Amino acid sequence: MKEFLKRLGFGSAAWNAWRREHPETVIVLDHAELNGMILTGIDFRSVSLRGASMHATNLMNADLRGADLSGANLTEADLIGAKLEGAILSGARLEEADLLGASLGGAQYSADDLAGALHVPNT
Repeated sequence: MKEFLKRLGFGSAAWNAWRREHPETVIVLDHAELNGMILTGIDFRSVSLRGASMHATNLMNADLRGADLSGANLTEADLIGAKLEGAILSGARLEEADLLGASLGGAQYSADDLAGALHVPNT
């Protein structure tokens, strides 16, 4: 996990370029501390982020399709325009997370998981 966290420190563009070069790499960031990071447009497709702490993280236009966010703390996260199709949001905390323009088709969640989130799209 340390290698992945180090790569994240170089920013979204560098991360996304690395992902394109290594599409077969399985990425596990379970319980990672990503609070307040700016991860605009990050490619987190199919990444395991179970129990990760992403309080007030900027995930605007992030690609989180198929990501496992179960039990993650996404309170006050900016998820505007995020792609969450097929993501697992069971038990995630999304209080005051902004989901304006986010896509949730096929995502796994309950009404309780989205309680307190802002601009929840109709699915």
